[in-house]
This record gives sequence, structure tokens and C-alpha cells, in this order.
Amino acid sequence: MKDDREYRSISIDGLEIIGRGAHGIVYKIDDETIVKVYRPDISLERICAEKERARKAFVLGVPTAISYDIVKVGSNYGTVYELLNAEPTEKFINKSIENRERFVEMSVALLKEIHAIEADPSELADMKADHLRWIENVSGIIGGDMAEQIKQIVLEVPDSRKLLHGDFHMKNIIICRGEPMLIDMDTLCLGDGLFDLATMCNSYWTFPHIDPQAVTQFLGISVEDSEYIWKKSLKLYLNDKNKDELEAVNARCCILGLLRILDYANRGGDNAHKDIMIEKGLEILHKQCQKWY
Repeated sequence: MKDDREYRSISIDGLEIIGRGAHGIVYKIDDETIVKVYRPDISLERICAEKERARKAFVLGVPTAISYDIVKVGSNYGTVYELLNAEPTEKFINKSIENRERFVEMSVALLKEIHAIEADPSELADMKADHLRWIENVSGIIGGDMAEQIKQIVLEVPDSRKLLHGDFHMKNIIICRGEPMLIDMDTLCLGDGLFDLATMCNSYWTFPHIDPQAVTQFLGISVEDSEYIWKKSLKLYLNDKNKDELEAVNARCCILGLLRILDYANRGGDNAHKDIMIEKGLEILHKQCQKWY
């Protein structure tokens, strides 16, 4: 591992933000390069691990960028990628209704492309195992009976070695020359595609119901557009299943996604919104479980 003094330093002053994920913010340096600046608590070892995951994903055929440099941005680390004419996804969506439709079609096609790839279980975490762990972590706030019910929902999800992004939403996608590119490989894992749908449900539907204002600021689109993207994406991904089937999958996605939200909040993540995340998250969880059972 290099000494900090061996990494070149760059400034992000005045740079346009074109992406924002759980672990960092992506800035456009120029028409050919971008930099992802990580949170201060993200270690250099973890950054290097993500860089390696991105390389593996690229080799497997996932449309993603490969970092060619690690830099220092103030006291934080960043990774530099070559992406030509990169455009923020919200900017692309907000241009027109047609672009919103185009984005839904592109992102669903991208998701299906990823899910067609077989992953190596010796190299990536199992998303199903993560969900079972999250149930244990939040059983004290959701109650033993509900925890057991949700555990059965998770166990009914088929075991799978499909490649999953693990946090699939528009802030982890950049439009490059009119095509979507994934930019955050830190959450790359394996499992049934339902788990990736659950992460989409969190971003486009559940969080807007928990805190609409925060979501519009984070996503850069309206709550109406956000919910539309979720509903249309689910329908396209499931190849126009009937209404009852769509509602059943929607409920499962919401329940699975809420496990992640509640685990994050219960561990103290985002302390400013912790109480409202738990309170409203539990309210939505109860409603969705009633639909399911």
C-alpha cells in the first residue's frame, strides 16, 4: 500500500456532481474523466477492493468504468475513471418525458444484462445471507413474530449465483454517450434478481414515502417521477405480468428492501434521520406484511 504522499492530489472546487452513492460523490473533471470521492470513513483497503470488483465486473461484461488512478482529495481518497461525455442521470431524465421513458428502458435492460451473468460464490457475498443477518439485527424493533414471517419470505427466494449490483438506482448510473454506465461496484454481490429489485424499490418508492423532500434532493427528480420509474421498471423487468402478480412482487420487494433500511438506521446510520426512518419504516413494513399475509 502506498504512503499518502505518493498519491497525487486534485481539487474538486467548482466541479459538477454527476453521481452520488452510499459511499461517495462522483464529480466530472472534464469531458473525458470523472472522480469518485469517498466518505472519510471509507478505508483505502476498501477502495482498492471496490476497484478490483469493478475490474472483475468489467471482465464479466458489465458496462462499467475501470479506475486508472487513486488520488487524494483533501483528506479523502478518490478514484479517477475515464468516461467520455458523462452526464448526470437526473439531468438526462429531466430533459423530457421521452428521456424518462428511455432511462427506464435502458436501466431495466442493463439490470437484466447483469442478472444473466453467473457469479463466483467464492469471490462475492450472498445477498440472501445478508438479508437473513439483517433480520437478526432488527428483530428487536420489528418483533419476533414479524421477524419469523419475514425470514420465511427471504428463505422462499430461490438460491442463485446471478450477479447483482447490490444498490441499483439512478445515482449509481451515469449516462455516457447516451448509454448507462454503472459507477459503484462496492456492493457487487450474488443472488436472485429480486434482491436488486428490492434496492430499486428502496430508492424509488420506499424512501420517497419516508422522507419525500430528502429524496427529491438526493435523486434530483420529483417524487412522481421516482414512483413512476419504479412501477414501470418492475413491470418491464417482469415482462408485463398481471396486476396481482405485480402487486405480490412489489410487496416482497418493499419488505426485503426495508430490512436494509431498518438495519442501517438501527446501527446508527444517518443519525439525523434515524428516528423517522425507523418509525415510518416500521409503519410501511406492517402495511406490506398485511398485504403479503
